[in-house]
Amino acid sequence: MVVNRIPSLKKEQEYMHFKNQRDNPDINWKLPEDFAVVFGEAEGELAVGGVFLRIFIAQPAWVLRKPREFLIALLEKLTELLEKNNPHGETLETLTMATVCLFNAQPQLADQVPPLGHLPKVIQAMNHRNNAIPKSAIRVIHALSENELCVRAMASLDTIGPLMNGMKKRPDTVGLACEAINRMFQKEQSELVAQALKVDLVPYLLKLLEGIGLENLDSPAATKAQIVKALKAMTRSLQHGEQVNEILSRSSVWSAFKDQKHDLFISESQTAGYLTGPGVAGYLTAGTSSSVMSNLPPPVDHEAGDLGYQT
Repeated sequence: MVVNRIPSLKKEQEYMHFKNQRDNPDINWKLPEDFAVVFGEAEGELAVGGVFLRIFIAQPAWVLRKPREFLIALLEKLTELLEKNNPHGETLETLTMATVCLFNAQPQLADQVPPLGHLPKVIQAMNHRNNAIPKSAIRVIHALSENELCVRAMASLDTIGPLMNGMKKRPDTVGLACEAINRMFQKEQSELVAQALKVDLVPYLLKLLEGIGLENLDSPAATKAQIVKALKAMTRSLQHGEQVNEILSRSSVWSAFKDQKHDLFISESQTAGYLTGPGVAGYLTAGTSSSVMSNLPPPVDHEAGDLGYQT
């Protein structure tokens, strides 16, 4: 019991402070940096960087004592599992969820990810043969895709090919991945467009736009909206936009979608069906929508022009 340990802990601290005061009478007492109380009921709990992940996932908005140290410890543990052939499923899920929650609750921490060196490992994990691992990696990439510095780093790495492979291995992540792709291309990184052309991402996205591969998604219309916005963003590339337009011009499905207004199909609470709005910040749930999604195509936006609706 923790209560029974308090008197002995107190005595230990008093004795240590007494010894320190003999050497330096002006010294101030403070708890050691590595001090932690181990609760008996927490035995068996997964803790990383001094944080119990189950509690953190339930309340990710809580103030962390050392957020950067927690971030590093979390990414170390996660990438260690992503490199294994058969990681423990529940541990991988908990680490993935905690990582996503951290970036949603404290998005500024994503600025620190590129120099830490974990990003290439997360990207390569999308190629893994164990299907659980690409899904985990895609969820992390999705969480990082809003960050400018992370997207720049992704542009300097081989990102689009592994992401495409992960989508094919895990069709249930296509909605999440398409939102990440849209976010990336909105950052106008030409290197990403070059990667997309190299691995034939445009034809793959056009097939998804036809509905092939979206059959099991909760919100295929929202995913199609993300795809259209991503493709339009690619056409704006000064270096590679012409090549993208050439591929799109040969597609009958693109001609049916390019002038449609798609923002109505992307709800605030959607975030690819994984995040809710108000409530526990960043807690991963099944996601809800306040209105029923129509299966009809969105209305034609004649003012949008070929470049589409600008946000």
